[in-house]
Amino acid sequence: MDSNEETVQKHVVVNSPYQRSEVLTERTERGPREPRSSTGTIAIVAVIAIAAIAIVLYIVSNRNANESANRNANLEATSQAPPPTTIVQQPAQQAPVIIQQPAQQAPVIIQQPAEPSERLNTSANDDANMQDIATRRLAEDSNMAGVVMTITDARVVLTGTVNSAATKAKAEQIVKAVRGVKSVDNQISVSG
Repeated sequence: MDSNEETVQKHVVVNSPYQRSEVLTERTERGPREPRSSTGTIAIVAVIAIAAIAIVLYIVSNRNANESANRNANLEATSQAPPPTTIVQQPAQQAPVIIQQPAQQAPVIIQQPAEPSERLNTSANDDANMQDIATRRLAEDSNMAGVVMTITDARVVLTGTVNSAATKAKAEQIVKAVRGVKSVDNQISVSG
């Protein structure tokens, strides 16, 4: 017998006043049978349905929480953002015109040292050191550009041209202040 077959038996008793008869009918029906579910199957389906609903609710609540957190972060970021920077461009300025005068450096003249018999207690190295120091000090003042200096045996001779008597006197003071200089012969001429 197939699982889709079903046998139905009917027993009919007919009582009549003169006679009694029994009829027995048996009939086999084929067709889809209604499935019969056990309680275990129903319980498994119920647990699966509850788990699916729980998962859906969990996903929906997490999505809502993430959207809320993102919204709050965006609001916080916009409230803390500095105002936009305004850049004002100035019109281009014309480049400055620089007029450069040619540098006039005082010439350095070093004379040959005198004969050993003519020299006092100073040497040529001392004269060269004094010449170097005095030249640097004079070069610091632009008014001293025309001053020429020679040193022999710690004696200085100043020549050249300057613009004022004050500049002439200042040149002499600068050279006298150099250690080792014994005397200064100021022959600087003052122009105009």
